[in-house]
Amino acid sequence: MSLILVKGDIAKERIQKILHEDEERFARSSADKNTYLNSRDRCIVCGSERAFDIETRMIEPLVGHHVKYFPPVIAWVHYRCHATIHDTDNPLTQLIQYSDGDARKYYEVKKQ
Repeated sequence: MSLILVKGDIAKERIQKILHEDEERFARSSADKNTYLNSRDRCIVCGSERAFDIETRMIEPLVGHHVKYFPPVIAWVHYRCHATIHDTDNPLTQLIQYSDGDARKYYEVKKQ
């Protein structure tokens, strides 16, 4: 994880709260027996870490991209890199190893 330097206690508290909530969310999802291809601190597509937006003072989270649904294999990526994976003209097919309809089936089973 990167080191983030901020001025002011309020900004520091907000960032720590966001990081803590993110850690808790990840811990809950890890209990689901998912396989992760990379650390959630670095995008598998571009190799960059999570970014900190100075204007909004928010950490840009990485999103989980399902490489496979059965069994669940997830890669952590930036939102803009996720769009690159699913680019209709030039998709990153090595990160799409599922059939049409698998996502729907996966989330229907997960609801129950």
